[in-house]
Amino acid sequence: MVPGKRYVVFAIRNKAAGQTIWVRAGVAFVQPDDSMNLILDVLPIDGQLHIREATPKHHPTHNHSNHPARAQQAPQPPPVPQPSMGGH
Repeated sequence: MVPGKRYVVFAIRNKAAGQTIWVRAGVAFVQPDDSMNLILDVLPIDGQLHIREATPKHHPTHNHSNHPARAQQAPQPPPVPQPSMGGH
């Protein structure tokens, strides 16, 4: 392992009919002593986590359709504009 290297952590959910849903759960970093630190944004329901090397989001040869998390998720709706909280 390379110290400072970044990994992506996924929680994997098994659905009916053998389908799986991959949810990005957080990140992991390699430490100088070859241990890893995990920073989780979510906890897995069944305790299963999967760690993969992080890839650049806009790498010219990166094909998102081959990425397990993107291949099995439905498209997301556009963000809804939030009303202003200001008063000036």
